Amino acid sequence: MSRFRFVGLPLIIATLVTGAASLIASGPVGLYGIVERVAFEPDEARAERVQVWGAFAYADGTPGSALTVSAARRGYLYFRLPDASSSTPKERETVKTEWMDLKSVAGTGQAVGFGSWGYIGGFAQLDPATRTNNPPYILEMYPGRGASTDMRVRPASEPPSAPAVYQTNAGVVKINEQGTHATIVKLLKDALAAR
Repeated sequence: MSRFRFVGLPLIIATLVTGAASLIASGPVGLYGIVERVAFEPDEARAERVQVWGAFAYADGTPGSALTVSAARRGYLYFRLPDASSSTPKERETVKTEWMDLKSVAGTGQAVGFGSWGYIGGFAQLDPATRTNNPPYILEMYPGRGASTDMRVRPASEPPSAPAVYQTNAGVVKINEQGTHATIVKLLKDALAAR
């Protein structure tokens, strides 16, 4: 059974990183997307990894700030389950449930919000095509607690490797294409239309 919520995407975790003399821009980041298809590895019944295809944009979830969204890109995101040694069976099942929720909206044109990672660097420079070895960095919030991760939207021509640990937050949240999220949905649809 799907666990969709029709509320705004609450990104709860805030990350502050202090430098020797100054504060570096940082915070929580989630994803907005329109999912075209989901490919499970090795298969749906025994999923350990998943490719989520469509158009995606990062959403700055810094508490108290205006909603800021990165450029939208078409391609795929590549995720894996958290390691059994650093997560509970229930946490792994929650991830699998969210993957099924993403599959249930695939191909429908429904925009969704999901996940929670962290970033270090200026959000204005955050781009879904940026490799993680170039600032700003995207970080696992749990269970990696600060490990850098490869959260870029990969082009279709790139073979899947080094999946990011999927990070749950408020579930897969359906985004209304009118009202406060209209601009975000338009960005995602425009990215899908650009072939």
